[in-house]
Amino acid sequence: MRALFRMAAIAVAGAALYYAGLLNSIVILRPERPGAVAVVVAIGAALVVLVAAVRGTGRGDALTPPTHTRLHRAVWLFASVMALVSLAWISDVPRQRTWDWTPYHNDAIALNDCAARLVLEGHDPYASLDIFDCYARLGIGADRTTPLKLGEFANVAVYPTDDQIDAAWDLRAREGGNVEFVSRPSYPALSFLLIIPFVALGWDTNRLYVLCLIVAMVLVVLRTPIGLRPFMLTAVLGATSLAAFTVSGSADLLYVLPLAAAWLWRERRWSALAYGIAAATKQLAWFFAPFYLIAVVTTHGWREGLRRAAISAAVFVVTNLPFILAHPRDWVEGVTTPLSDPMFPRGAGLIFLGTNGGLPLLPSSAYLALEGLSALVCLVLAWRSRRTSPELGAVLALVPLFFAWRSLFSYFFLIPLFAAAAVARMPLGHLTPQAAQAAGALTLFAIPVRRLALVARRGRAA
Repeated sequence: MRALFRMAAIAVAGAALYYAGLLNSIVILRPERPGAVAVVVAIGAALVVLVAAVRGTGRGDALTPPTHTRLHRAVWLFASVMALVSLAWISDVPRQRTWDWTPYHNDAIALNDCAARLVLEGHDPYASLDIFDCYARLGIGADRTTPLKLGEFANVAVYPTDDQIDAAWDLRAREGGNVEFVSRPSYPALSFLLIIPFVALGWDTNRLYVLCLIVAMVLVVLRTPIGLRPFMLTAVLGATSLAAFTVSGSADLLYVLPLAAAWLWRERRWSALAYGIAAATKQLAWFFAPFYLIAVVTTHGWREGLRRAAISAAVFVVTNLPFILAHPRDWVEGVTTPLSDPMFPRGAGLIFLGTNGGLPLLPSSAYLALEGLSALVCLVLAWRSRRTSPELGAVLALVPLFFAWRSLFSYFFLIPLFAAAAVARMPLGHLTPQAAQAAGALTLFAIPVRRLALVARRGRAA
């Protein structure tokens, strides 16, 4: 049952990313603890498994005879257990945690919140946001910042200590002249424009991000063939990294939801609007642009591909134009912050071996070269397999970031969702409950399988 193996692989990869993320945070907080190698290997292995899960066309995979039934049953039992872990994380959303008492878990959430408030007050956040005023209003401090290799940190080799960060923060808060901390919105305008209603009402935006994840999961399940939907739902919940690190605090779901919709229904022209919204929310969506266009051009031709590119570009320009016209330099400096500012090496990809794994830290140009080479290889693979593996780009898009100077764990924990969107699009065929049982597949949502199968049969008969 290749269809079920694809979904099980998504759950296993997402579970591996979950444990890698937990270990990653432990190693960062306690550098003397071993584990960096395990983190890098786990993330790399998860990427390989996800690439394997979306290879091929998937045509008729649900009809293939079962093999390795015992292994299949064990993997689905594991996926079902991890799905319970995800449900536990999601049920924990309303609670205040003693280990993280504030909803502003990182500077992306905090700065976007302050940017939205400034827009409500009639100001351009790219030009007027002050991180010290922002953080004072939110009641948070230097531990939620992104330090730069400037000023007090100019001679720091790998990453400043907590004491160094606190000292620099106190100095700049007292005397001004901040150069050490990212202090402006560093994403396109929709990153804060979309959350304005929540901010205006005083609601916790983290609930919005969790809601975006739930909606994205629902879209994936709805796109999946009816008989396979319970197993897809178990797979996306079994990919525990999705729920756990969204609930822990991630604004990325704001771009992930429209991006998932764009990939799921890319045969529709409106998908270009959805992709444009994603691209106007966060730069990570830009990595998907060539793969989305390759898929569109393959099925609809170059003219339609250019039309989709123009629609997406128009959405990006229209949503950012007021800020571009008001303060063009500030907007450019904000959106290009991840590229132009001297960031410290940080992440859970290959760079983790140099910062926390005991291996030599290479020059930033070496990691840039590896990232560029990986991007080229991924594009060539996507183009050459555009007909035999049309969904491959959904996973390949973010693979180059594994080799980047900045390869934060937040870049990887959502890839299982993109893989699920890719598998959901495949013409897998219909799965009967008898076939699923014979294959040894298990799911938390087994009760509705027979009913869904009956609905599918009635639909085909009609």
